[in-house]
Amino acid sequence: MTKAYSYIRFSSPEQAQGDSLRRQTAKAEAWAKERGLVLDNSLRDLGVSAYHGANRTTGALKSFLEMVEDGRIPRGSYLIVESLDRISREAVMDAATRLFALIQAGIIVVTLSDGQEYSEDRLRADWLPLVFSLIVMARAHEESRIKSERVGEAWKQKKEKAREEGKPLTPRCPEWLEIRSGAFVERPERVALVRRVFQEAIDGFGRREIVRRLNSEGIPTFRGGKGWHTSSIAKIIQSRAVLGEYQPHTGTHRNRNRKPDGEPIQNYYPPIIDDRIFWQAQAATQGRRQAASGRKGVSGSHLFQGLAKCAHCGAPMHIINKGKPPKGGVYLACSTNIRKAGCDNARRWRVDILEPRLISSIDMLDQTAFSDVNDEAVQLHAKADALRGQIANYEQRQRTLIPLIELGDEAATARSLEIARAIKRHRKELKEVEEQHSTAKAEPGVAARIMEAASLSRQLEESVSLEERRELRTRLREIIRAIVDKVECHQELGATAVFIPRTWFRVDHRGGEHRFSYKIFDNRPEVLLDQPSSDPVRIEFG
Repeated sequence: MTKAYSYIRFSSPEQAQGDSLRRQTAKAEAWAKERGLVLDNSLRDLGVSAYHGANRTTGALKSFLEMVEDGRIPRGSYLIVESLDRISREAVMDAATRLFALIQAGIIVVTLSDGQEYSEDRLRADWLPLVFSLIVMARAHEESRIKSERVGEAWKQKKEKAREEGKPLTPRCPEWLEIRSGAFVERPERVALVRRVFQEAIDGFGRREIVRRLNSEGIPTFRGGKGWHTSSIAKIIQSRAVLGEYQPHTGTHRNRNRKPDGEPIQNYYPPIIDDRIFWQAQAATQGRRQAASGRKGVSGSHLFQGLAKCAHCGAPMHIINKGKPPKGGVYLACSTNIRKAGCDNARRWRVDILEPRLISSIDMLDQTAFSDVNDEAVQLHAKADALRGQIANYEQRQRTLIPLIELGDEAATARSLEIARAIKRHRKELKEVEEQHSTAKAEPGVAARIMEAASLSRQLEESVSLEERRELRTRLREIIRAIVDKVECHQELGATAVFIPRTWFRVDHRGGEHRFSYKIFDNRPEVLLDQPSSDPVRIEFG
């Protein structure tokens, strides 16, 4: 039996609350019933614009066109629309191309507003309806163009006021703010929650762990959903709105043409996070993305997560749980060896033995031997200054070309365009370097990390609460990862902690239960964790 497909579209979601949906549906049902056709009314693009062809590239119309193309919808089928502007409001040439392609594929297009039927057989005998179709499509495009220009101009004025006066563009704002009397106002309980998320990210909690903690405490989400998700936490941490910044955009996500409109507006929102805190959180989350994953127990991740590597093949060391001590235990093992994929490192290391030794080795570092100068931040600052100098030089050279360009010198015009491209490249690089510099500058010093590690290890020894121990271990793991480059597990030599190179480093035994043997390799200090020496060695270099 011949089938008719009703295609319903309107451009704004608000129209779903009005009469548009009911009107288009009722007309299509009446038309199909009168002709005894089976009606499929599943083709709906509600709140999708046809001005730039979004319904054709991402909407239900795209699915219909694909089914026509591959033969799932046979020739002779009907496509019912209220008017041709439901199919397309693009420029006449583009809109006509879409309509003609459907007709040539054997689809009969019916427009209910004027009772027209566009079929291949009819149009070959009578071309006059094509003239009317072009008029309809031209009028639809012109209406959309004028509306777009008016809306665009209105938004342009709003954005200018936002830049000049800080006036809110729309009632929408970040979830931790609200608008009262035309101004942004903080929502204290939500601001406190955002600050907590940032602090927990800095303390070493990943997105999943932050979600687990929030949901276990029954803290409601911003929009009333059923529990927090990692995507919500990521949006909070990555949002520059917490710094008070607003980036205007043009286009929409739905149409896949959304892009920044000009430079960000600074201090548009009330800033609720300090710059240093923001960049510390970015550095912490970036570090976790680069680290290898590991199995997490009820007390949290083991301290070697993302650090332990096989010294023979370079593969990550994975966890093997052999049950409860004394017969069992949790061990580190080469992941390649576990898979029987070519590594002969079959040795296993007890995690509960290595962890306290790693903590003790860090505790023996002399924090007074570390320089407070952040070498990376200094280098990035110098690089940013150099880029600013290059940009200023390019801009000056471009200004000297203006008189020649005004005289019509083509070579000067070409050179000016070349310089403009170079300025654009350097500004993009400068923005990246400035962000890297902000991240590096926000990093706490090594001495501060060592002191905090010692404090956390003492708290861990005294803690009895499972939740508290989990939190302390997570924070301690984050600090260790900032000091230790890797832990190499060698079948004969044992497990060796390799510290990140520093400008100045001193290691000295301070007493205690363990004795450690140190050596220098590639200008980096190393400590053997599982073969303690009875005669520890003091190391200084700078």
